Amino acid sequence: MAQSPAQQVVDLHVLLDSMSLDAYDDMAGPECAALATSLMRATARVKAHELSAVRSVEKSDEARRRGATSTGSLLAGSFGGDRRAGDRLVKQADRIAKATQTQGALAKGEVSLAQAELIAKTLDGLPSTVTVDQREACETQLLCDAPSMDLKNLSRRADRITDVFDPEHVDETENRIVEDREKRAWAKTEFWMVDQRDGTHKGGFVLPEAQADMLRTALEAISAPQVMKNETPEDAVLYERPRYGQKMGWAFCTLIEKIPADQLPDTAGVGAIMTVNLDHDVLIDKVATATLSTGTKISAGQARRMACELRILPAVFGGESLPLDHGRTKRLFTRHQRRAQEHRDKGCIFPGCDRPPHWCVGHHARRTWADGGTTDLDDGVLICPHHHRVVHDRGWDIVFAADGIPELIPPATIDPKRRPRRHARFALAA
Repeated sequence: MAQSPAQQVVDLHVLLDSMSLDAYDDMAGPECAALATSLMRATARVKAHELSAVRSVEKSDEARRRGATSTGSLLAGSFGGDRRAGDRLVKQADRIAKATQTQGALAKGEVSLAQAELIAKTLDGLPSTVTVDQREACETQLLCDAPSMDLKNLSRRADRITDVFDPEHVDETENRIVEDREKRAWAKTEFWMVDQRDGTHKGGFVLPEAQADMLRTALEAISAPQVMKNETPEDAVLYERPRYGQKMGWAFCTLIEKIPADQLPDTAGVGAIMTVNLDHDVLIDKVATATLSTGTKISAGQARRMACELRILPAVFGGESLPLDHGRTKRLFTRHQRRAQEHRDKGCIFPGCDRPPHWCVGHHARRTWADGGTTDLDDGVLICPHHHRVVHDRGWDIVFAADGIPELIPPATIDPKRRPRRHARFALAA
């Protein structure tokens, strides 16, 4: 006599009880990888039975009999879930049950739950004019494609599934699908940011796929690893090994700093250019804070770096709080000066850094702009945003050697003798 589903599930629990979690540690890599894949298939198969059971509970009206507000609420209370997750499970079970071939493939471990959901959702989205035979043909094709595709590629294939029965108009149909998706994405787009009162802001956003790809590509380009060549023990303190998220956060800051403020829309007839308000002593003594036009306090080193690097207008005040200087017209290096610096420096001048010229900023080397320096060609060097912060925050100096090559002098905390060092590319050029 065949066992009932209840007894079979009991037997499954007994089998799992007999399996040790520590046993995988003694397995060879290839064997364990194959077993992990097999367990993923087993999980999909169990999920198919779970969804089938959930759908039966929904049909039986068991939730009302027990006084629960919904089947989702009943299931959530029985195994550490929440009502929303339970309700989603009920909807998931109903959607996949309508795709009978897909439900069977899930039960056999031929597709993952995510693939099954995608296929079922695609079938739901087919036009009402699609016949039963055409719908089945679409489902069959997607199930044939699924084993050889990851989820993203299967999604792209699903956008063109009408080529099964209407190849002549598939491009038009796909464009309409993508267009509708983009409209929904723009409707969901939002951004939020909260002051955490500790010098940081925390935020989040929802972006359309194309803009998210643009942002990710830009941040990953900015945060690309800097190759350290001939690294010395003293250099180690300068090159943290940050987490991926931390690197992306730093890159996001760099991206924000590079926004062309002079091209932003005017607000009340005034350009959206932020000013840095600081006393003249801040420029000279490097010890007092400065204030942004928004009221935010920043350190002297941050203010000096902004004045040197960014398109932020510094407003320098004297002892009586009267403006002395609203920014020299040539605070930033001109395009022709940049080209000359690129020809000489060929990238960031910091020893070991591989940042190319177009990732670098112009830095006043002999005398910073904040100290009254002029924006002259023979005074500027190229340096990447990361090492620009290092130079400003950690006490590095930049000098020009007798041969005109820029050299960096480390702080005494790194090299008590403060011996100058230069990038290896200058030695190669010589």
